[in-house]
Amino acid sequence: MANVTHSSLTGSDLHEPKGVAAASSGQVYIANGSGSGHWDYYNSYVNGYVAFDAVGPAETHSVTTSFTVFDPTFTIGDNRDWIGEASPNARLKYTGADTSEVNCQLTMSVQQASGSNKDLEIIFRKNGSALNGGHAIITCASGEWRTVTLTDFGTFSTNDYLEVFFKGSAAFTLNIAGANLTALGIHN
Repeated sequence: MANVTHSSLTGSDLHEPKGVAAASSGQVYIANGSGSGHWDYYNSYVNGYVAFDAVGPAETHSVTTSFTVFDPTFTIGDNRDWIGEASPNARLKYTGADTSEVNCQLTMSVQQASGSNKDLEIIFRKNGSALNGGHAIITCASGEWRTVTLTDFGTFSTNDYLEVFFKGSAAFTLNIAGANLTALGIHN
């Protein structure tokens, strides 16, 4: 057989990359920068949500003047490389093997149960510490639903977790009609 360089191959002489027979549908080759790599999905994702109920409401939270964890019972929808945990409190936990750059988003409909308007601060925490700049504030009013969205971006490694914390300008009961906490990551 003649000595042929790969760059000159065409048509039926082209071949699939090494290891492709063992790759699952939808996986891509992720190079490690040292002449090797592995087959994996290029992304990770999770959708944790509190089903919508404006009458009930779906959830309530006793807001204080210190940050307290939002601890609902999340239903986990579509997911890859993430799980929902209920202990010690509600959180999303990254279980993928590859480090992932993750876009985190929380959207929820809120109102104050009763009384005068109060400000509500919302913050993401990764492994118990504030995640970058993901911090928002909204004024909650009695009898008036308002929607708030919080977004942030961070690097997650295996077993890192994402939580949501609330703090108020004064203590009050927060009604939550529904909430959707999502994470979408691209592997490094």
